[in-house]
Amino acid sequence: MPLIPTTHSMFFKMLSAGTRVQILKLLRGHDDLTVDDLASHLEVTVPTVSRHLQLLRMQNLVTFNQDAQTRYYRVNEEEIVRRVTAFLQDLDITLPDG
Repeated sequence: MPLIPTTHSMFFKMLSAGTRVQILKLLRGHDDLTVDDLASHLEVTVPTVSRHLQLLRMQNLVTFNQDAQTRYYRVNEEEIVRRVTAFLQDLDITLPDG
């Protein structure tokens, strides 16, 4: 699946949906989760989670490993850090060490 050009606005648009943020939080707190796992935790439908995951994958914010027919998702922390850092650099904001 090709990546959509990465822009600050697209990155923050991905984070503007509460369900996507909850997906990222769940993936951050657990090793690998399936679409079914996420849907169960979030109490939403599998198609809803699948669509959100598709959008997150297109922005490289989540990755997956596949075992037969099952995909195990995980958050792409490096990409999120890279995107936030790039945004702050574009604003000439330096975070304090610590």
